[in-house]
Amino acid sequence: MEVGKSIVRVDAFDKVTGRTKYTDDLCDASAYVAKILHSTIAHGRVLSIDTTEAEKIEGVVKVVTCFDLGEYKNYFPTAGHPWSTDPGHQDVADRLLLTDEVKFYGDDIAAVVAENEVAANQAIRALKVEYEEYPVVTDVLEAIKDGAPQIHKNYPNNILKHTSISKGNYAEAIKEEGLTVVDRWYETPTVQHCHIENFICYAYAEGKRVTVVASTQIPHIGRRVVGQALGIPWGDVRIVKPYIGGGFGNKQDILYEPLCAFLSLKVGGHLVKLDCSREETFVANRVRHGIKFHIISHVRKDGTYAARKIEIFSNQGGYASHGHSIAAKGLGCFPQLYPCDNIEGDAYTVFTNRPVAGAMRGYGIPQAMFAVESHTEDVAKIMGIP
Repeated sequence: MEVGKSIVRVDAFDKVTGRTKYTDDLCDASAYVAKILHSTIAHGRVLSIDTTEAEKIEGVVKVVTCFDLGEYKNYFPTAGHPWSTDPGHQDVADRLLLTDEVKFYGDDIAAVVAENEVAANQAIRALKVEYEEYPVVTDVLEAIKDGAPQIHKNYPNNILKHTSISKGNYAEAIKEEGLTVVDRWYETPTVQHCHIENFICYAYAEGKRVTVVASTQIPHIGRRVVGQALGIPWGDVRIVKPYIGGGFGNKQDILYEPLCAFLSLKVGGHLVKLDCSREETFVANRVRHGIKFHIISHVRKDGTYAARKIEIFSNQGGYASHGHSIAAKGLGCFPQLYPCDNIEGDAYTVFTNRPVAGAMRGYGIPQAMFAVESHTEDVAKIMGIP
């Protein structure tokens, strides 16, 4: 490589000529089709699922509900992080292949395997679910209040994690005379990655060995997580990653690779394909964290900062996924651009009954920079700085 000389991507010609093979292109036509039944409530418990009518539909091979996991009821993490041998640094293992404890609208509660897509969709519609509904909380500031609906029992006030930073002495610095206080709130929304290729995978088993071909960004991590979810040695799992049609962080999470492998095992190792519709991608994959920021700046007459404070409240949704690392990254970039000797900062990652938030391009920093730069504009206007 050298400056001023273009480099041709190794995959460019195959992609522009249409020769590139993606996951769906590689799946054999003999594959069974899997579809997922997603919850139609945002918080509650599944009391029963009647599969009688679904099982009568011609072409249906297997119906599996959250009550049928048996030996495969293993909690597992999904984040695309390297595995730590220190339990204190491991990702939160809060997911099951299928669950009867609904944490958000679209949670995975049952699945169907059929000979074709028509039969699979008919069977999903034929399943009858009885729920016990719980109160719902979708706002981070409401979720951390005492008495708010508890989403995960081991996380009081729904706080997944809290970290702090400090520099100098904020409490003393704000006593300086002649300071102008700029106190503002900012908010960034939840958005989806909207990659062209929705998530798709297929799986089959040969003896003890499970193979999953998936549109993923993290094949090596996927191997470990599939092993954890199924309770089998990681060495018995093979992950194949073809070209992917975009991911942008959504596919830096383990999505349905473990479930697809499980369904293959439930039908004798037969090839099973599971792909997400665009609607499922919006609800049941991952989204960017919506974050609320509270920034207070104490500004001198010359426009310099005497002290600054930030609070970050990151909306994690129903499960941990990449969790607090996003809010922590945003908090870490707060002191970087504008000199200030006295800083306090707190970041909270909070569970709510919303779709699960995970990695997305920038990993928390775009949200933080929006808030910081918006605040800088507000400070400049108030101080009369052009």
